[in-house]
Amino acid sequence: MDKSKTKFSCIILAGGEGKRVGGRDKGLIDFKSKTLIQHVIDTVEPQTNEIIISANRNREKYEAFGYRVIADANEQFQGPLAGIAAALPFCKNDWVLVAPCDMPFLPSDIIEKLSAQIIHSNLCIAKVNSRLQLVLLVNKTLLPSIIQVLQDDQRRLMQWVESQNPAIQSFSEHQNFKNFNTTENL
Repeated sequence: MDKSKTKFSCIILAGGEGKRVGGRDKGLIDFKSKTLIQHVIDTVEPQTNEIIISANRNREKYEAFGYRVIADANEQFQGPLAGIAAALPFCKNDWVLVAPCDMPFLPSDIIEKLSAQIIHSNLCIAKVNSRLQLVLLVNKTLLPSIIQVLQDDQRRLMQWVESQNPAIQSFSEHQNFKNFNTTENL
């Protein structure tokens, strides 16, 4: 990948039901004087030339951030893979950063670090210690594979990622990938 000429899109996943936060929309929860999604936007915006928000509810509130908002193909909250499948066709760039809306401390060079590992793969995922993170750089050519696993009723993102023989970028700064899954985390 010629990083000097490559442009990147970003899909911010904000389409969940928020079951672990009492049904609240995680992206819109305030944290340190900003919504969680605004923290993510502030980090990825300088690294990309396009942001798309994947959201299944509160569409008007997300549109107020000034970016295109795409909902899943159906309303059954099928998880991150469904959000990626719905938003990926709307990305204008071949390479797309995918990040959740509830990770406010992402590294300011996340794309640089992930793209450095792209040599023979169309996907690179972040890893902290021994755990893969829901932060990945994916090429749009993988869309048919995502659609196929969804059609096969396989919705587990990490299972799909591992099936793609991804490049892996290890990070030692686990706090950069802290996400807010429960109200106790806030």
